[in-house]
Amino acid sequence: MKRYAAWGVLALLVALVFAGLDTIRAFEVPDNAAVSEHVFTVQGHHLAGTLVLPPKVDAPPIVLIVHGDGPQDRWSDSTYLPLVNALVARGTGVFSWDKPGIGQSEGDWLAQSMADRIKEAVTAFEYLRDQQGFAHTTLGFLGFSQAGWVVPKVTTDTGAGYAVLIGPAVNWRRQGAYYTSKRLESAGHTFGEIEQAVADNLAENDRIFRDGSVCAGRDDMSAARCAFVRRNYGVDATEDVLAMTTPTLVLMGADDLNVYPSETAELYAKNPHHDVRIVPQATHSLLRAQHFNFQTPADWTALAGLRFLLSGSRAYAPVVLDEISRWVATRAQ
Repeated sequence: MKRYAAWGVLALLVALVFAGLDTIRAFEVPDNAAVSEHVFTVQGHHLAGTLVLPPKVDAPPIVLIVHGDGPQDRWSDSTYLPLVNALVARGTGVFSWDKPGIGQSEGDWLAQSMADRIKEAVTAFEYLRDQQGFAHTTLGFLGFSQAGWVVPKVTTDTGAGYAVLIGPAVNWRRQGAYYTSKRLESAGHTFGEIEQAVADNLAENDRIFRDGSVCAGRDDMSAARCAFVRRNYGVDATEDVLAMTTPTLVLMGADDLNVYPSETAELYAKNPHHDVRIVPQATHSLLRAQHFNFQTPADWTALAGLRFLLSGSRAYAPVVLDEISRWVATRAQ
C-alpha cells in the first residue's frame, strides 16, 4: 500500500512539473511561430516591434496591438503573451511594438497626445500593408483601455478589416470620476462621502488640466505626467465610436474598476457594426475578478502576482481567449 502511495505522490509531482512547464510556455513567444523584428518610423522616431505569424497558415489575419496607459514594452512585461499564444494557436498573427522611449523604441510616450497615438497606429498599419505586403483586410487592431481613444479613429483612417477592444475608455474626464469612485468604494467610504469626493476631485482636475493651473500639490504625478494628462484631458471618443464601420468586438469586464462597463457597452451597442459583450466576473483586462481585480499594477499583491504566473492563460475569465481568437478568425475570413 505504501508503495502505491509513493507512486501516487510521484505521479502528482510529475503532473505538476508538466503543468508548470505549460504555464511557463504561456509567457513565451510561441516557439513554432515565425518571428521577425521590425522598425518603422513615426514623426522622426524609430519604433521597434515584433511580428509573430502562425505556422503553416497562408495569409493569416494579423492583429496590431494598441497599448493602454503606462510605459509598456511590446509584450507589456510578458503579460500579453498568454493572449498572443492563444491567437497564434488559432491561426492569427500578432504585431506589437514598444511604446516611444520604452525598450528599443525612440521618443517619449508621455509627450504624446491621442492624435499622436493615432498617427503611430496608422503608420504601423501602413508599414505592414505597404512595406510587408499584407492585405489591409487581413489586418486589424486589438486595443486595451486607453486604446479606446485610438482604435475607433484608426480603423476609419486605415480601412482595417476588424478590431477588438478590451475595456475601452471613452471620455477621459468621466473615466477619471468612475476610477476615483471605485477606489473610494473599495476603501469603505459611504455613498455620500464618495459623491462629495468625486465632485471635489473633478473640480480640482478641471482647474489643473482644463484651466491650465500648475500641478502644485499633486505628489501623485511628475511634471511630465501632468503635461500628458493636460494634453489629453478633453478627449472623448463618442463621435468616432458612432462613426465606425469596421466590425468590432467590444469586451467589458463586469467588475471593471477603471472604466464604467455598462455605460461604455451602451454607447458601443448603438453602432450596428459592434459586437458588444460584458464578461461576468472579469476585470478591466478580462482576468478573473476573484483573484486579479486591481486598478493599477502597483496595487497587485505578491500573492496575486504569483498566482498570475502560475495560472497563465487560466488567469483570464473562462473562454475569453478562445472567444477572441474565434471571433478574429471568423471576421478575417
